[in-house]
Amino acid sequence: MRGYEALVAKCRCLCGKLLGAKDYENLLHCSEVSDVAAYLFENTAYRDFFGSSDLKKINRNKLEYFIKKSLLSDYIKLFRFTCGGERHFINLLMAKYELEYILKVWREYVWRNMENNPVQKESDDYVLSEGILEIQAIYKDNPKIDLEALKNISTAGQFMAAIKNSDFFYIFEKHINDDISKNYTVIEAAVYDEYYKILYDGAKIFEKRTRDKIRGFIGVLADLTSLNRISRQRFNFRAEPSEIIPLLVPLKNKLKERDIEELLKCEDRESFMAYCEANLWYGKKQSFREYERMGAYMNAFMYKYFKSISDPSFSGFETVVRYFQLKEFEIMNLFYLTEGIRYKMPPDYIRKNIYGM
Repeated sequence: MRGYEALVAKCRCLCGKLLGAKDYENLLHCSEVSDVAAYLFENTAYRDFFGSSDLKKINRNKLEYFIKKSLLSDYIKLFRFTCGGERHFINLLMAKYELEYILKVWREYVWRNMENNPVQKESDDYVLSEGILEIQAIYKDNPKIDLEALKNISTAGQFMAAIKNSDFFYIFEKHINDDISKNYTVIEAAVYDEYYKILYDGAKIFEKRTRDKIRGFIGVLADLTSLNRISRQRFNFRAEPSEIIPLLVPLKNKLKERDIEELLKCEDRESFMAYCEANLWYGKKQSFREYERMGAYMNAFMYKYFKSISDPSFSGFETVVRYFQLKEFEIMNLFYLTEGIRYKMPPDYIRKNIYGM
């Protein structure tokens, strides 16, 4: 097996900088967004990303910008720490943020320009903020999308022209027609399904042990994404099975075709959860009945899954994938916590929705 000792050591060092339960408890005592920023600056590794900003005047969008900046910094550190196939795979992991950016601009900026669209422009939108740090940090002097053009989209043609050099252009080209707002759910699902496939195929560069672990991660995520889509479409939108099937992730791991057939027959959430609890591998690992929504179950499962695989047997490149998944949960926690403090939610309510507490 190829050794990744130096890379694994680097990841373990980064893991040591992740926030702990004590940090979240302290953050829950903050009364303002500026207090959150001050705590992160004074007590955590996030201090390196605030620059000379006046923390007393910082708003939510700016704070989220700095938090996300730390994630990109970690990607770039490890990107420079590798070469060849490993570097290419890290680039594939980073490509997720290109996809998120394109989809968010399309949804929240392009749709804003559609006739009779009720969506209103938010002031100081994080995604369209100065620098658009994620994409520029990745591509530097050779961007694959036209960042300035995406700030001023008003037609489908302009949107397509702005992303024509993206590695994912073919997905949008396949699904988007002149009515750019049509079938958004289908297109979003297609984009992420293609991304899962790209990651799954990209793992072939590794030796079998590492390849199987990475593909196992992707398979669990694919299964839970499909379960979430079935639940959401069936019970939130009352979609028919024939409408849901095209939205399911083609990759499958523990979720079998017969399970999907039975779940599509469920008439309500109770019968859906009962089947999952009694018949799925996931139900044996974590009870479905503890969660009101399938999305909450999915996130809780993935957090515990990645948190639990810190034993010495994980000593290959899969450690990199694990670290970035945990870092994403930390960012999700901080975004939710900041929003909760901004809207004066009770600490106990916020605590219930923080992964790792």
